[in-house]
Amino acid sequence: MGGGRRAAPFRSLASRLALATALAGAGAAASAAGLQVTPTTLTLSRERPADALWLSNTGQETLRAQVRVFRWTQNEGQERLEPDPGLAISPPMLELAPGARQLVRVIRLGAPPAREGAYRLIVDELPPAQTPEQTGLQFVLRYSVPVFLAPLDGAAGAPQLRAQFQFEGAQAWLSVDNRGDRRAQLADAVFVDAQGARHALAPGLLGYALAGQRMRWPLRVPADPLHGAGTLKARINGEPNEQALALDPPAR
Repeated sequence: MGGGRRAAPFRSLASRLALATALAGAGAAASAAGLQVTPTTLTLSRERPADALWLSNTGQETLRAQVRVFRWTQNEGQERLEPDPGLAISPPMLELAPGARQLVRVIRLGAPPAREGAYRLIVDELPPAQTPEQTGLQFVLRYSVPVFLAPLDGAAGAPQLRAQFQFEGAQAWLSVDNRGDRRAQLADAVFVDAQGARHALAPGLLGYALAGQRMRWPLRVPADPLHGAGTLKARINGEPNEQALALDPPAR
């Protein structure tokens, strides 16, 4: 969905990819010592089919890192990361001495898509080899960097969003269908009921509704106010002002 950096124990691929979908990669790079990645978002266009990702080591020990690319989709409200040959990265493996900085090239291989495409670069710090004296978990860092492919005509236009509250028992969900050709990054979602009371749904970054896809998020708020009439508002793609989203009747 802050900066795209987390410390986590080295885990299986499946669990690490599940963690990757939760890291939005928006905002400035983290400033603590160790592996750092900039920028936190890339956009490739017809005029600019390649860009650079910079990895740096601000720690005091040599580190190794791996960079992988995954196609990013949203299916039935779930984030999915799948291998895809649409992007190339070079180099995929690297070693960084203390204070070193390395450029990683990100290259679009095919023609620009008809509708904005989305990928994620998963940058993993690899755990150092353990000695027999070492025990316990080894904590490593991960970044998940969104990469967007601008459409062929170069003008993706605005997102076209329709939202709906869904209820499963006491759990409320927010479903957002993006029928446009450009992503929507949603933040500071709020529901304004018919009496004008504001109910904060997700302070800060909620997540992305990708172009032509549907995403949904669980809400940690009481469900009762969401059953009535009202207006759903959010900040979209970093705009400072709230925008109202078309809101369909709740699904039960």
